[in-house]
Amino acid sequence: MNKSAKIVVFVCNWDGLSCIETAAQKRLTFPSSFKIIRVSCLSRVHTGLMLKAFELGADGVMLLGCDSHACHFGIDEALIEQNFEKAQGIMRLLGLKTDKLTLVRLPHGDGPGFIDQVKDFGRQFVEERKA
Repeated sequence: MNKSAKIVVFVCNWDGLSCIETAAQKRLTFPSSFKIIRVSCLSRVHTGLMLKAFELGADGVMLLGCDSHACHFGIDEALIEQNFEKAQGIMRLLGLKTDKLTLVRLPHGDGPGFIDQVKDFGRQFVEERKA
């Protein structure tokens, strides 16, 4: 049986969510194994939360947020980058592949871009299972 990879997508309430909504309006689909978790801003997703998703069985974690320099929450995007890089550093220490965690920034309403990112990210897990 070919089991789908479990992917957790932390999505900001603003541009990130608008990408998912646009994809749905255009009837674009993504695998049901991608679990969407809506947050007010990616700055609220601290390192521990990213790593907890892996501990609970996620094969991959995607952070989907506003385009660079367009945060609607008013947070300096450097904080988001720092948390992301800190999580990757801990993953390296634990012997985990850092490409299992990705940060995606898309402009408001880019549904097709979201679908492309999801497919690209999910593809690596399908290839791993084949190997």
